[in-house]
Amino acid sequence: MSPVPRRVGSLSRRLLLLLIGGISLCWLVAGLFTYHLTREQVNRLYDQDMIDFGQAAASLVDVADAIDPQSTDALEILARSRKAIEGLPLIRREATLGYAIWYRGQPLLATPGPPHGIEAQPLGFSDLQRDNVNWRVLQIVSPGADEVRIWVFEDLHFRSKTLRLLLFSALFPLLLALPLFLVLVWFGVRQGLAPLRSLIAQLHLRTAHSLHPLSLSRAPVEVHSLVNELNLLLERLQSALEAERRLTSDAAHEIRTPLASLRTHAQVALRSSDPAAHAHGLQQVSRSVERISALMEQILLLARLDGEELHETFRRVDLGLLAEETIAELAPQAIDRHIELTLDTHPDSTLMGVSVWLGLILTNLVGNALRYTPEGGRVAVSLERTADQLVLWVRDNGPGVAQAEQAAIFTRFYRSPNVASSTGSGLGLPIVKRIVEIHHGRISLHPGLDGAGLGVCVELPATTSEKE
Repeated sequence: MSPVPRRVGSLSRRLLLLLIGGISLCWLVAGLFTYHLTREQVNRLYDQDMIDFGQAAASLVDVADAIDPQSTDALEILARSRKAIEGLPLIRREATLGYAIWYRGQPLLATPGPPHGIEAQPLGFSDLQRDNVNWRVLQIVSPGADEVRIWVFEDLHFRSKTLRLLLFSALFPLLLALPLFLVLVWFGVRQGLAPLRSLIAQLHLRTAHSLHPLSLSRAPVEVHSLVNELNLLLERLQSALEAERRLTSDAAHEIRTPLASLRTHAQVALRSSDPAAHAHGLQQVSRSVERISALMEQILLLARLDGEELHETFRRVDLGLLAEETIAELAPQAIDRHIELTLDTHPDSTLMGVSVWLGLILTNLVGNALRYTPEGGRVAVSLERTADQLVLWVRDNGPGVAQAEQAAIFTRFYRSPNVASSTGSGLGLPIVKRIVEIHHGRISLHPGLDGAGLGVCVELPATTSEKE
């Protein structure tokens, strides 16, 4: 059971989904990248503020390292240091930095409410969470004989708030522009597919009587190959329709003559009271019916051979045996006309093909040779084999075919005007040519026997793959 082909949806819908999906993905990636860069920049700036604040505080406290803390000068310096530290300018007014300063292992200065456990944090930056509050902590140790430790801490809520404001300022315009992008994408896809709609309109106007090629002037370059293939298809369709019209017209013309003869002889037989005239009239009627039947069979065979699908199966056929059977069937005709009919076969003359059709090749070619060869003439049939071909020759020493007519004799219903005894339908050689084409072979015309007459050469592949 053949698989059910998957249905392909609208091209414009697919393009819209791909473009909208691509733009949305790019917007998401850009948002994540912007968030990462902004977060890194905000953290860097806030950390730098903490470093600057800590270094400024350390520079004011270092002077106390050389002074007795119980002296009046020391107390005055500490008081001034407190005021100086509390007066340090903060870049962010909304985010107050906390600090704690220890001098010689004892608390010296500190803002109210430092996070618990700050003394256990390592040097440098660290993160601390206490009571569901995230803190950023910086510990600085001032060099000297006695240690001066400074802790600078900050609630990370202020950083998050600043980050959200910056991201909103950066991404909100893009968010507002997204619908505009989608509208532009829809408009661009619609305008971009307009040439295809024009092409569809051109195809819609084509009928069986109007199959001229599609115009490439307004078609995009990307579909030129498709348009060229459509034009070739239209050309083949027009040729097929013209061939069908010619076949119908020629068949009607060819049938008209035997039908007129049939009617005439029937009327004569009906009007005459002479038994001999009756018998002669019926005999002529029978001949006309046979001629019409043969013609219709040939027309139906041609129509079948011209079909797109051939249901016949290629099988192994002995062409030499078929030739012997054909010669046996036509031998009485040759004997009646005193024509020497000979056959020369090859021991290995098998090939893949349709036996009935290959037999028609032999019957038509040998029958034509016998028909056009005068009494006392010769007809020679031979089979030759090469490495990959079987070559069938049918030669006679009859009147032959003029060079100017050799291409025309393969035309349907063509009969040579130079042969007075031409009683055929003009379909034999066209049928032969079509059968040879189906078997992937080649047919050609050559001189006949003794440099006169006609020789027909049919070359068929000896190893044709089996065709279902």
